[in-house]
Amino acid sequence: MSLKQFVKQFSDERWTIGFIRNSLDSILGGEPIAIDWVRHNISDAWFADPFILDVTADEIQVLVEEFPKALHRGRISKLTIDRASLHLKQVDVIKELPTHMSFPVIIRINEDFVYLLPENGEAGRLTLYKYYPIDNRIETLASVLDEAVSDATPFTIGDEQFLFCTRRPNINGNQLSLYQWDESLKKYVFVKEYQFDENLARMAGDCFIHNGKYYRPAQECNVQYGHAVSLQEVTCAGESLSTISSLNPEQLTFKETRRLYSPHPKLNIGMHTFNMYKGYIVTDALGFDNMWLRKLIARIRPR
Repeated sequence: MSLKQFVKQFSDERWTIGFIRNSLDSILGGEPIAIDWVRHNISDAWFADPFILDVTADEIQVLVEEFPKALHRGRISKLTIDRASLHLKQVDVIKELPTHMSFPVIIRINEDFVYLLPENGEAGRLTLYKYYPIDNRIETLASVLDEAVSDATPFTIGDEQFLFCTRRPNINGNQLSLYQWDESLKKYVFVKEYQFDENLARMAGDCFIHNGKYYRPAQECNVQYGHAVSLQEVTCAGESLSTISSLNPEQLTFKETRRLYSPHPKLNIGMHTFNMYKGYIVTDALGFDNMWLRKLIARIRPR
């Protein structure tokens, strides 16, 4: 074991989640962001990749990647958070596998159940689940893509279903892949790859529409994985994806509108998720335990 590997054992990464106070207009307009962080006393696990499941009068329910240190891999859990105090009230494990799970994309059907499409690239496939939030019951339905992809995010244009994701070995790089649903195969099939000038390909959350414009949240991974969130306007032949009925993959363009960095006083190394539901915007922040050790590692150079 090298000295760097030895030291890193005592400086694990740590994520936390929070809710952005700003309006979407304020965020896209470039104003400084303010975040209210979820409060908890859990030290043997951390939470990232938040997707809002529901907001009630008293609670906010969020699906996340939970990373217990003892397990040393991610699993999908539901956080129940007090809406007034943002105190974490309960953690329920939804799905755990022998391989790492994260990024629990929610596909909404009705109040009784939703579909989940979590990242599980280590398994070499993308699996669709049916989830019943009331009793936390989950059913495995089918593999919808037999490839190792990361943070796959579905979206619909007209009657067509598509998927943005990144593929191994370049999951944190500058190549974004587009897939389309093939009903005859019951699978997503590869369509096209797009290349950025920076490492801005990996998805950071669900696409969204605001003021008639269509946006793709992406991760900026120039410095490291999950360094910042890039909000990109997506157009097709100059038209917003919110106004078209059919997608021409050859004419997609991506233009960054805003780049967001973590304002957390301690966990300010990264920020890599941006999701909205029922008036709330959720994100996350990255830091390291014993940050002084990380700074020491950065100074170590092989002779």
